[in-house]
Amino acid sequence: MQIKLIADNYKELAFTDQLPDTLDDYLVPGASSLAASGAFGNVLFQHIQSNGILIRLQHFLLNRSCTFTMLEYEPLLKLRFHLTNHIQYHIEGLGNLVFYEQGYNLLYIPYLNNRLHFQEAGVYFSIDIHYPVCTLSQKLPPLVLMNDFQKKVIHQQPAMLVPVNQVASRSLLTHLYQLIYTGKRPGATLHSKSLAILHQCLESISEHPVWEPISVSMEEAQVIYMARTHMQENLHQEWTIKELTQLTGLNDYKLKTGFHQLYHSSPADYLRDIRMEKAWHLLSGKKRSVSQVAEEVGYTNLSAFSKAFKKYYNITARERGKERIE
Repeated sequence: MQIKLIADNYKELAFTDQLPDTLDDYLVPGASSLAASGAFGNVLFQHIQSNGILIRLQHFLLNRSCTFTMLEYEPLLKLRFHLTNHIQYHIEGLGNLVFYEQGYNLLYIPYLNNRLHFQEAGVYFSIDIHYPVCTLSQKLPPLVLMNDFQKKVIHQQPAMLVPVNQVASRSLLTHLYQLIYTGKRPGATLHSKSLAILHQCLESISEHPVWEPISVSMEEAQVIYMARTHMQENLHQEWTIKELTQLTGLNDYKLKTGFHQLYHSSPADYLRDIRMEKAWHLLSGKKRSVSQVAEEVGYTNLSAFSKAFKKYYNITARERGKERIE
């Protein structure tokens, strides 16, 4: 692994492929895995590589606030997705950046080191897709912003495609997770799916760019993350706005604004999305009946679940149950 990680400005972490059991739930089949531990907790790096494409999954499982210095040994063109919690980066030449949940951006980092700051204990997860710089000369969706970005890359200057990190849609996240589970498939599949993700990101920025930075404070974002976690873990609850404001301590306006900025969704639509996504995966492989899945994702009425699933995916739940596992 051509990377060094220094915790709290002390010493370089020693990575090993002998992983503690606490990391088992985070492992991706087909990926090579390395971990390091310390008083701060655990760091897990996983790599999937083929045909010039490198996908790096980064998990930080921390029991306190912590700052890391990361040293890398070659210029990197990376599509970065931050998926769990929020993190502050200091990248030389780009300054301080905050990646919130579901935030993504295309970055070029020619310098060796950057700092990662985690404000408090918790689980943090990001995915970087590294592309060869020559990818920029290939046919990509037209985007005016790409011209300035490419000029900076040519001159080996640090660059990010858009000044405000974008918010990944549910569709984009689905394709991203499908990508990281291609580890045991042919390299050509990994390569084509990685390029497809880049195309999808550029098209999304072209059609629905985010120009205004997130205005909720980090403390407010943290309680919204907490609410999101409770929703995911308790799908049987309907989660009214009143219940969520009581849980978070935020008023209606800040709760709705925060959800929209972080997830481009209302709380009700977010609950529907995570129910439907879980149902999609549970139905594959014929391990559960449609009625069992409906109950597991919080529907007490089978007919209501069937109608909601058909409307969401444009196929019936029974048809999905007959498909191969994805």
